[in-house]
Amino acid sequence: MLACLARRSALLLLIALVSGITACAGKGDVSAIEVEQQAFDDLRAQIREVIDDPWREMEALALMDELVEAFDQLRVRVSERRRRAHELNADYDTTREEFDAFFDGIEADIQANRIEVIESERALLATLTPEERKSLEKVQTEAMKAAIRTIQSI
Repeated sequence: MLACLARRSALLLLIALVSGITACAGKGDVSAIEVEQQAFDDLRAQIREVIDDPWREMEALALMDELVEAFDQLRVRVSERRRRAHELNADYDTTREEFDAFFDGIEADIQANRIEVIESERALLATLTPEERKSLEKVQTEAMKAAIRTIQSI
């Protein structure tokens, strides 16, 4: 029970910290999204250049779009979590049980988000040959880093 309470308190503190930091971010969100979009556009262009088989190229690009969509959905969910945390925190009548349910939902959502993104990325990698993976590795890593930075900037 004490560990559960400590974990929830840590999550509340983390949400408050992230909220405070992002409140000062200003226009950073827009530029982070633009950087992410450019990184994924670069990855798409590299996929077109590296993959010779038109069918695998088409499949890789479709999987790429799924991965981008998964990140877009994740960004929406993170924003919604942040909004809901502010809402609960601002309501003095919010009960401990409501906070507990909120944090339990966050934990489940984080796991589902992680699985969705990992599965999309694995499917993309499965369509590539080892040589193609090696050629795309740097650009793909940059795209993933950009996506993570965007989500962290929310």
